[in-house]
Amino acid sequence: MRFGLQFKLTALIVALVMAVIASLGIYVAREKKSVLTETAAATARKELASLAFIASRAILDRDDLALADSLQNAQGLPGFTVGAVYLPKTKTPLINRIGKELTERQKDVERDALETVRAEWDAAVASTSKVVTPTTKIFLGDSGVKIQYFHKAVFHPFVKVNPPLLAVAQVAVTDEYINRSIRNSMIELAIVASVFFILAFAAAYLLSRFVVKPVKILSNGAQEVGRGNFDVTLPPLGSDELGALAKQFNAMTASLKRAGEEAKEQAIFNDQVKQAQEIQEGMNPSRFLKKPEYQIKGFTRAAKGVGGDYYDFQLMGDGRIAVLISDVSGKSISASLVMVLIKTVVSTYLKLFNTIRGDTIIRTINRVMCGEAHIDKFATIIFFVFDPATKTIEFSNGGHGPLFVYRADRKLCTASKIEGLPMGIEEENVYKLAKLQLGSGDIVMLYTDGITECWNQAKEEYGLRRVREKLIEYADLNPKEIIENFVRDLDEFASGAEQHDDMTMVVMKIL
Repeated sequence: MRFGLQFKLTALIVALVMAVIASLGIYVAREKKSVLTETAAATARKELASLAFIASRAILDRDDLALADSLQNAQGLPGFTVGAVYLPKTKTPLINRIGKELTERQKDVERDALETVRAEWDAAVASTSKVVTPTTKIFLGDSGVKIQYFHKAVFHPFVKVNPPLLAVAQVAVTDEYINRSIRNSMIELAIVASVFFILAFAAAYLLSRFVVKPVKILSNGAQEVGRGNFDVTLPPLGSDELGALAKQFNAMTASLKRAGEEAKEQAIFNDQVKQAQEIQEGMNPSRFLKKPEYQIKGFTRAAKGVGGDYYDFQLMGDGRIAVLISDVSGKSISASLVMVLIKTVVSTYLKLFNTIRGDTIIRTINRVMCGEAHIDKFATIIFFVFDPATKTIEFSNGGHGPLFVYRADRKLCTASKIEGLPMGIEEENVYKLAKLQLGSGDIVMLYTDGITECWNQAKEEYGLRRVREKLIEYADLNPKEIIENFVRDLDEFASGAEQHDDMTMVVMKIL
């Protein structure tokens, strides 16, 4: 059976229209679901972090109203199902709220939330201050709807060593609104496809003589889009259905072009972040400083893009050297800006004042951070001044880990620590100053928690014990070689696991 030209043209137009609409529908459905899913998860994590932060203060202050306000705000989340704060002693909710559309199923929702938090309790507590991987399950027996539970342990905010568990915060969202949105889009697209099918068929059947050229134009345009050329624009093809199709085609290519431009903008942003990372790394001294009395070297590696770790050592006019290491909370761009602020205060202080004391400098930085209302982060720090003439260091600690010292005469490591709040918490906090005598061959090591808390694929931490053992093992090397060996051992230990925190260390050896 042979088909005439009119039938072939009709079939061609209909097939082309449906192919374009189907491709667009698949693209829109996939992109929309991906964007909505990522947005919902990111928003849930953000609200959970806010809820946990408020809970850590509210529980201590017995301020239930603040918790209620926080949960009420969380109810505005797309797909919000339940938000709660559970007490550790009974693993029952101190306070909870469910989605406004779920009041009729309140008991079922609360029961499912309670069962889930109890099942994930140990994982949430083990993850300390991090949000654990969300638990995904079928929502109350409805196989078409999935729910994600996000949990975060809430510890005492002012106790840095073995802080007591105050509560476990929970936020859960379902994908019901995502599925509903996609279904509505697909219905709208199906209606549009049906209309286009009817119009295209009628136009092709009645005006087959006049559609050969427009069809070729449409076909060429579709081929260009298929090759990734979203700059293609179809000329006006009249005021009939083919003309409308051409307009819709142009609208589609314009939409795809915008999506491509957004991808390019993301690439530019990533490049800018990379440049910012290079600039930030340049702010840390990369040289291997060698003096007759001592040698010193530092190392830092951000977990993602720019980080919040900072180290520095600067020679002073009287022959002494000032050394510090600091860890700003978080790993975002805002953390890196706080790091720049700390460096600026330290550099300015060292240039303007002759009397340099660690407690005074840390107190100055703390006042600056507390005085900036827009800074919602805190930072830990160790600052010391080494005097080569007496081989002594004076140091102060702002909520950081211990001052780690390898004693060459005894071939063992000691940890010297004085208490002090992190910077950015209490403006009038006073910091202590301590003095330590060193000897030839001794090694001073500063590090951030990204070193000791480095994970391998089994979620095992590198640990302080391993740092101690490796420092004793590398004691005969110079600081540059010590750091190179530490970095190599850290990478082998992680064995491909993703770096979750910035890693920074400074090593100084007394000659």
